[in-house]
Amino acid sequence: MPNVINATSTGNGGLITQGDDSGILNIQTNETTAITVDASQKVGIGTASPSALLHVSSTSAETLRFQSTSSAPYQSFYNSSANRAGYMEWNTSAFKIDAESGASSTIAFLTANTERMRIDSSGVVMIGKTSSNNTSNGFQVQQNGAELSVNRSGDRCAIFGRNTNDGSIVAFFKDGNTVGSISVSGSNVAYNTSSDYRLKENIAPMTGALAKVAQLKPVTYKWKANGSDGEGFIAHELAEIKPDCVSGEKDAVDQDGKPVYQGIDVSFLVATLTAAIQELKAINDQQAETLTQQTEAINALTARIVALETA
Repeated sequence: MPNVINATSTGNGGLITQGDDSGILNIQTNETTAITVDASQKVGIGTASPSALLHVSSTSAETLRFQSTSSAPYQSFYNSSANRAGYMEWNTSAFKIDAESGASSTIAFLTANTERMRIDSSGVVMIGKTSSNNTSNGFQVQQNGAELSVNRSGDRCAIFGRNTNDGSIVAFFKDGNTVGSISVSGSNVAYNTSSDYRLKENIAPMTGALAKVAQLKPVTYKWKANGSDGEGFIAHELAEIKPDCVSGEKDAVDQDGKPVYQGIDVSFLVATLTAAIQELKAINDQQAETLTQQTEAINALTARIVALETA
C-alpha cells in the first residue's frame, strides 16, 4: 500500500502516518484519501490514478473554484521561458481572457482537436480560417461545405450600419474579386452588381430585344405559403429566354431529397426591356415618318385636284 498521512477523528484523533517503498503518497482525512501524489509526482485530487501533473476529479457540479478578495483577481499562464502568455481576470465589470503581446497574442477555439475559431492580435474574429486577409475586416468567416445561418423569431436577424459617411455596407466576392455590394446613402439602399467597363470586353449594342420581350410569359399567381397574390415569372420559363436572370436548376433537390428552389433577379431584365423600348421607338419613329410622308403626298395630290377642278 502507499505511504499515508491521515488526519483521523477516530479514537482520540490526531495525525497518523504509515510508510512503504511504493513511492506513492496519500493524504487522507477521516481515513478517506483526498490527495494522491504518485511516483512521477503527478497530483490527483479525487482520484488515486492521476493522468496529468494535476488531475482533479469530482462528482459535484463545481469541480474547481478560484476565489479572491481582491477587487480584480486574476490567474496567469506562463510558458517554458517564464514569460507570461496570458491571464484570466474578473471584476465587477467583466470577465477577461487575454493572450498577451508577449506570446502569440491569439486566442483559438477547437473541437475534435481542430481549430474552429480564433481572435488574433489585431482583434479580428475568424471562423473556419486561421489567418486574416484584411485586418480592417473585424469578422471573417470561411466555411467549406457549410453555411452561416442567422435565425430568430422576432424583429431583425442582423443589423449592418455605417457611421457618418455614405458608402458600401456589404461587399460580395468570388475568387477574391468583387462582384457586387450593398451600399447606403442618406435614407436609400442600393443593391449593386459589378458593371465597370474595365471588367468587360467585346462590347456591342444589344439587338433582337423586342423579339425576346415578346417571348416573355408574365403571370399572376398565389403563394402556397400564405395564399397571398403575386405577379412575375416562372423561373424555368424565364430561364429559357433570359438564363442570366435565373439561378438554380429546374426540379433540383439536395442530398436529402429536399427541393432546392430556383430564384430570379429581374434587374437583369432591365437592359433587355430598355433595348426593346428603343427598338419599339425606332419602329414608331419610322412609321411616323412614313405617315408624315404619305400625308404630305396626299395633301399635294389633293391640292392639284382642287386646282384642276377650279381651272
